[in-house]
Amino acid sequence: MRWVRVVLVVVLATTGSGSCRRPPLPVRIAIHSAVQSFDPHLQNEVLTAAVLANLYDGLTEFDEESRIRPALAATWTNPDERTWVFRLRPGVHFHDGRPLTAEDVVFSFLRARNHPRSDLASYLVEVESVRALDPLTVEIRTRRPFAALLVKLSPVQIVPHGSPETIAEPVGTGSYRFLRYEEGGPIELVPVRVDWRGPAERAPLTFVVEREPRKRLEKLLSGEVEVAAGLSEDAVDVLRGSACCEAAVRPGSIVEYLHLSLIDPRFRDRRVRQAIDLAIDRAAYVAAAHHGLGQPVGQLVVPGIFGYAAGLKPTTRDVTRARRLLAEAGYPDGFDVVLEYRPGRRGEILAAQLGEAGIRVTPKESVWTDLYSRLRRGEVGFYHGGVVAQTGEASDVLDSFVHTRDEARGYGNTNHSRYSNPRADVLIEEAASSLVMTRRRELLQEAMRVVMNDVEFVPIAGLYDVYGVREGVRFAPRIDLKLLGRDIERR
Repeated sequence: MRWVRVVLVVVLATTGSGSCRRPPLPVRIAIHSAVQSFDPHLQNEVLTAAVLANLYDGLTEFDEESRIRPALAATWTNPDERTWVFRLRPGVHFHDGRPLTAEDVVFSFLRARNHPRSDLASYLVEVESVRALDPLTVEIRTRRPFAALLVKLSPVQIVPHGSPETIAEPVGTGSYRFLRYEEGGPIELVPVRVDWRGPAERAPLTFVVEREPRKRLEKLLSGEVEVAAGLSEDAVDVLRGSACCEAAVRPGSIVEYLHLSLIDPRFRDRRVRQAIDLAIDRAAYVAAAHHGLGQPVGQLVVPGIFGYAAGLKPTTRDVTRARRLLAEAGYPDGFDVVLEYRPGRRGEILAAQLGEAGIRVTPKESVWTDLYSRLRRGEVGFYHGGVVAQTGEASDVLDSFVHTRDEARGYGNTNHSRYSNPRADVLIEEAASSLVMTRRRELLQEAMRVVMNDVEFVPIAGLYDVYGVREGVRFAPRIDLKLLGRDIERR
């Protein structure tokens, strides 16, 4: 995907003549919600992962351009096509002083796969066994050859052996350690001066929760925060004329979509789902909701994601046909429905478009922490949200969000709508075991075509990531959306 505009604000520090140097001031980042949990295995939610990446590390990680690289694992080898042997970095310690060992890694993977409330099990569906060979060596055996293992391990964070059933006070190996958080207040993190990456003078981090994009922008302009994440696209014009701040914008990997859960009996009729799909004017939505910074999409991933199916085009709007399908389904006068979404989404624009086809939508903006909990329990019938392929693979979405729920293996653990298609499941699982990358891509693309044909997910727009940055701060937005203090400098 092409770059639209990226502005990095760099101001060199001026130092005095003395030899003492003041510690850096905190960097305050405005975000749309508090984290769902400080337990890294119980949530697979983008913002939570963006914050917790400061506290925890995995065996592998992505760099700024989403290339996989070693993290807690210094090296790895493949004795055979189903066996991976990881050698851990020596001298790594958790924030409480405990040394990192292979037993911690084994414990973490088993916890992420088997915990009854884990949201990460789908990343480990092909892992057959994990064992410690010695204090610094871990062996992972997969059920079948699994080419994507290195990227699938990156979201699984390592916690100390014996961590409680629910981790409320995080202890990791990350560049920051937890300081304090009270409900409704900021999340405060302090830097680890020497970690496995080496000594560094990093600024403390404070995540300030502000639900409204407009208010996040106001906090940035007033100097209450140094970085504002998840801004509306109209903020770009505001920041362009600002003397204190700049915008940092890049094509993102989030896809906005409508979730049509079958808990609403009206959505069990494919004609109703088709009518909703046909009633959406995606280009007009992108123009109105995102000031043109985005693109209409016809699937749950954006171009550039491995497994993107180029032939899946956005549906062309046809209000006349939508009304005809509704009448055929028994709704000649349309029907009423509530559409839920978190602050920052523009559900009212979609509501107006659907209204032209006879679907009378009541937009309902809900607090994200509450809405997300109800989504996980399968209690939301009509939802406007976003989905992201965190490791750059369509399999992220297909394994976890689309595959039939299978708690024993971990598939479908974020399938909140309880969608199920046996043909899609077969294709998803076959893709996981294919070592031929071209074949694997074809299988993911075919699985996406099968899912889109069911019209239970209605993709709308691929978004751009918009941040605001104050003068004196160096910040570059990442493809994986992580908000890493070690990559931000305040000078």
